[in-house]
Amino acid sequence: MIISIIGGTDGLGKWFASFLKNKGYDVIVSGRDLIKGKDVEEELGVKYINDNIDAAKKGDIVIISVPINVTENVIKEVAPHVKVGSLLIDITSIKERPSELMKEFSKSGVFVLPTHPMFGPETPSLNRQVVILTPIEKEKNPFFEKVKEFLENEGAKVIVVSPKEHDKIMGVVQGLTHFVYISLGSTLKDLGIDIKESKNFASPIYELMINIIARIIGQNPYLYADIQMHNPQIKTIHDTFIKNCENISEIVQNKDRDSFVENMKNSAKHFGNETKRGLNCSNKAVYAISKETEKLLKSIGKEIGLKHIYSENVHYGILKEIYSDNIVLKQNEKEVILNISNVSLMENKELEDWKIENLEKYFVDISVLFKKDIDLSIILELLTHKFEIEVIDTYSGDKIDENELSATFRINSYEKDDLKTLEEIFNEIIKNIGGKLRY
Repeated sequence: MIISIIGGTDGLGKWFASFLKNKGYDVIVSGRDLIKGKDVEEELGVKYINDNIDAAKKGDIVIISVPINVTENVIKEVAPHVKVGSLLIDITSIKERPSELMKEFSKSGVFVLPTHPMFGPETPSLNRQVVILTPIEKEKNPFFEKVKEFLENEGAKVIVVSPKEHDKIMGVVQGLTHFVYISLGSTLKDLGIDIKESKNFASPIYELMINIIARIIGQNPYLYADIQMHNPQIKTIHDTFIKNCENISEIVQNKDRDSFVENMKNSAKHFGNETKRGLNCSNKAVYAISKETEKLLKSIGKEIGLKHIYSENVHYGILKEIYSDNIVLKQNEKEVILNISNVSLMENKELEDWKIENLEKYFVDISVLFKKDIDLSIILELLTHKFEIEVIDTYSGDKIDENELSATFRINSYEKDDLKTLEEIFNEIIKNIGGKLRY
């Protein structure tokens, strides 16, 4: 089966090209940038075609993955050329108009399945990701159940709604959310608030709000503009929000405390049990932030592993210091600065497993004489607080006193240069507990 992805050289289109190629499908990608297309072709092992129509003609499944503002034109361009019996999908975040156009411009016998993946290209897999399907005539579409089953088998949560219902819900989930936080960002700008300075006075909820604002305004502004301007449901949502802002502002200006309280109570009543759940979830988020910061502060001077939350790359070294939003990690003779919001602290077991798999281990063996009745398990327990260590051999017999026992310890380290220091510390401890080095 050949899957053609129109706009598959960038963003989510490229993500799906990589994902589907790894699942064993033959993948064609098209895009305007010839150099980028050839780079993607080499990087992913897919076929790049510069012409959208040519790519569409070859696909058994054709996926349109282009910016919202050009989606309508691209549908009109490629839909008439999709083979009869094939499946045409778009993966933009607006569904009503694209659904109508795909149906209108496709040949009879081409099946249409408008789709909205609710994740970005930094997502590592489909597992636990939401994908919305908005079929026009799912009973007549032989691909519908196959696509749904494929997504669910990959761990995705699949939601099925009509295109109109999708746009109404997304107008709130995306449109209203983005509108509110972008407006908050503009408000802080116009007030001349120093964001970094304000965080010194911040409650945990304020810090969460700042993080969400920063997350949104730091994204692709053209995409966010298109979400606001191409969803037919947005105007009603904006008008309702602005009306409520004006109403609450008037209540505050009039110092009408009773009306303010009544407004909050009515909203809480509408939320129902979600108010309690929201409190618990926000508490959990606040706790997670403060707890990890506390762990990091206690780890200064110690070896740690930090995993990047998007790429999952691991940064390993000695935590030197934390300042502002940055972590300074010492790796051999160099220092690496990482943004604290982009990494998570690895637990001891996870870090140890990573080290075993990725780092070369060095060791030194040291033999020690003890009295024969010594309990080595107690000695080993004492030493494991200081070293990664094991007993690899014990011996009694020729060449040693009959009242003595020889034990050989292996000290392990992932840093070759540390072995000499570790050996010196080991020797001092052994001397203090009555052992004698055996040469």
